[in-house]
Amino acid sequence: MNSQEEDIARLLREGKLTPAEAARLRRVFALAGDADAANVAAGRAGRSTSAAGGRRRWPRLIWLLPVVVLCIALWLMATNNAGDVPAALQTTDVTSRPIDLGQLDQERSESMQRTVSVSFVTLGLIVAALLMALMAWLYNGLVGAREQVNAGWAQVENQYQRRLDLVPLLIDSVQAYMDHERETLSALTDARARALGILASGSSADTPDETELRALQQAQGEVQAAMTHLLLAVEAYPDLKASQNFRTLQDQIEGTENRVAIERRSYNEFARYYNTRLQTFPANMVGSLAGFRFKPYFEAQIQSYEGIRDAFKREQE
Repeated sequence: MNSQEEDIARLLREGKLTPAEAARLRRVFALAGDADAANVAAGRAGRSTSAAGGRRRWPRLIWLLPVVVLCIALWLMATNNAGDVPAALQTTDVTSRPIDLGQLDQERSESMQRTVSVSFVTLGLIVAALLMALMAWLYNGLVGAREQVNAGWAQVENQYQRRLDLVPLLIDSVQAYMDHERETLSALTDARARALGILASGSSADTPDETELRALQQAQGEVQAAMTHLLLAVEAYPDLKASQNFRTLQDQIEGTENRVAIERRSYNEFARYYNTRLQTFPANMVGSLAGFRFKPYFEAQIQSYEGIRDAFKREQE
């Protein structure tokens, strides 16, 4: 661990690492990578959840509307029933005058018409309340699925950044032994710089669109391919392979690549669930009105492993 700290300090003095990258590398080696990944992911997921809370606050108020509508409907019905007694019967002394049957029938007919009108209005209000409740439920479901995708993307970004942070240490560990591999080291440095630029330009609380995801995936694939070529070239340097620092760093790289694959697979599952729900009726109507958009998928990249046979100097079959 002391030798790794010295390597980080030397790279920091030489300007090959920024203070932020040096701090991340110290956390990586101090906590074996697990605690650092969990803390960063929890922070980003917390920001995504807080942002989602602001977006989901107003749909929750929609659940109060059906209650208000039902109260209004019951009040209208009660008011209508209170006035249903015909005027011909509203007297304290029924013997004071004869009952006018014609007027009684007319008032009864008017009362029935009012009752029917109020019933239709009440039914319309109830249907409207149920539709609003359904829309609120569908909207909240889409928001929850979208934030799950955003949290999965935050984990992918975290593992991508971890991979890029290990590149300077890898180059510094092997360049003293591999004098004839300058071209490979330069290719890895350039690929890391391009990937850092794309990752920094696309950092946000939301997931990237399809074009941005393809560019990021291509840049990360170039970094992975360059690291693969460099690690294969190490086979020709026994002294470097025997170095304890290099073996520890190689284990860190292997663990990072495994976590990248796991997080990308999880992101694809979250995106598939969200996209399926967004296309299902009637959620597709709510999604179209609220501006929900589809999430792109990660695709398998074959170019990351191209040229591996060349590192062993084998002839093409």
